[in-house]
Amino acid sequence: ASWDCTGNRLATCSGDKSARIWAPVASEQFFQAQHKEKTKTAQDGADGSMDVDQTSASTWQCLDVIDNAHKRTVRSVAFEPTSGKALATASFDGTTAIWEKEGDAYECVATLEGHENEAKCVAWSPSGQLLATCGRDKSVWIWESNGEGDFDCISVLMEHTQDVKMVLWHPKNDILVSFSYDDTMRVWKEDDDDWYSAATLTGHRSTVWGGAFSPDGRYLASVSDDRTIRVWTQSDGAEGAGGTDKGFYYRPDTSFRCIAVVPDTVHSRAIYSVSWTGAPAGAPATDLGYLATGCGDNSLRVFKVTAATQEGANQGAAQQPAEVSVELVYEHKDAHGLSDINCVRWNPVHSGWLATCGDDSMVRIWSLDLSQD
Repeated sequence: ASWDCTGNRLATCSGDKSARIWAPVASEQFFQAQHKEKTKTAQDGADGSMDVDQTSASTWQCLDVIDNAHKRTVRSVAFEPTSGKALATASFDGTTAIWEKEGDAYECVATLEGHENEAKCVAWSPSGQLLATCGRDKSVWIWESNGEGDFDCISVLMEHTQDVKMVLWHPKNDILVSFSYDDTMRVWKEDDDDWYSAATLTGHRSTVWGGAFSPDGRYLASVSDDRTIRVWTQSDGAEGAGGTDKGFYYRPDTSFRCIAVVPDTVHSRAIYSVSWTGAPAGAPATDLGYLATGCGDNSLRVFKVTAATQEGANQGAAQQPAEVSVELVYEHKDAHGLSDINCVRWNPVHSGWLATCGDDSMVRIWSLDLSQD
């Protein structure tokens, strides 16, 4: 799932080979209105103090259905981040399609081909000028937009040894992270038009399904088949989480270290998705926001992330960041019935609103009061 830059539209994709665009009937007023609350219950270590509202389907509408481009499952969808006028879809048919609204319907303005088989994820850079895709063929492709639906492949990165599950851009810079079945993450940077592996992050004991940057880009959360969440931060110096595997493009100028681990006792099955939202207005500087996770144990969980000290929250990029704590503050079991939750996405504009997607073919919209701890 992907919210557009206004936070008022949501794109989803499915095994039915389609992508759909959704919006509240009342537009942005929906996010400002009072909604009836569901009954809250404290569950298994969660304090149950956060307000949860699972909204009625009657308050949302499907604006568009895109079902005429892909021959297999559409695995990933992403709105262009600067205007939301374009939409990208990546499919198990190996292609990535670029869509733009023409009149009353979305038209395919470009089809990006190159992956040998299933394309697993597509992601836009913050500027919207670059697009990254990844696939089962162990590769990461970077494309450059020349405007009017014209894209050039500027790099093919082949250093992962297994499927690449997800690609993620840094929220402020043209830095790319890839997450793989080979149990690692790689950080990619560009140097004089040459993209190279700047760091390899190791620590997870099984497939790394995905990750999320904090809104300010200082921290990175990753989730895995090993049932843990790890929080990383970049640090200067030779030491860090980068491994010893020095591939052809490896340049040891970046290091990361893991500063927090949520143990495998919290989630009982693989964690498929994580999303990070900022702290609410007026929160202390040590409040780093909230993580939401979607899991194979059918539960939706929300964690509060806090810096260890005030100094740790305010220090400069060149300093060694302080440890952080990651505390479970809410858990909703069977959030999609008996189905896995394979995607969670915080709304980028309307604080506390969250979309979840499950194997029950449902999209659920949640409102959480982040001001209550």
